[in-house]
Amino acid sequence: MLEDFKNKPYLTPNEVAQWMMVSPVTVRGWAQKGMLQAEVTPGGHRRFRREEVERFARQWNPAGNKGPLRILIVDDDHAVLGFLKELLVGRPRPTVIETAADGFEAGQKVQAFLPDVLLLDLMMPGLKGDEVCRRIRQMPGQSQVRIIAMSGYLDAQREAELLAAGAECCFAKPLDSARLLQQIGLAG
Repeated sequence: MLEDFKNKPYLTPNEVAQWMMVSPVTVRGWAQKGMLQAEVTPGGHRRFRREEVERFARQWNPAGNKGPLRILIVDDDHAVLGFLKELLVGRPRPTVIETAADGFEAGQKVQAFLPDVLLLDLMMPGLKGDEVCRRIRQMPGQSQVRIIAMSGYLDAQREAELLAAGAECCFAKPLDSARLLQQIGLAG
């Protein structure tokens, strides 16, 4: 069923209802409450961007199952990328991992990969972590991405800047693996 909608940029309320296995009335209710962003045609009909429906579907799950957790790791240190990938794979909850080596690549991958969680290094070439964080928070449909910042140079001022930019929390390197897994929701 999802394959039918994959190439369509906009979906009708009936198509969204079919995808989410609910009635069209439920879809209209989500739109009226602002939970699912819709655009209105000149004729007064709602249309939903496919990307917005995908974001909403990951957030809301009618069966209560948790699908794979989509994690984007952004760090210019390949050893850290490898360590984190190894740490996150093979957990009880399935994960899909993607990596980026700098802030520019992170911006591109956030839009294409649509992560649930972003592990973001502070000090990278090009855009620094706090600027990446601010830009992601301004992207349409990305305000719900959980951003967890990491830095080998974390002090109170940098932590405050990252939190003000939209990070949920900050971890100093070397990382406390157990605490990180707990924060992401993969402990156990």
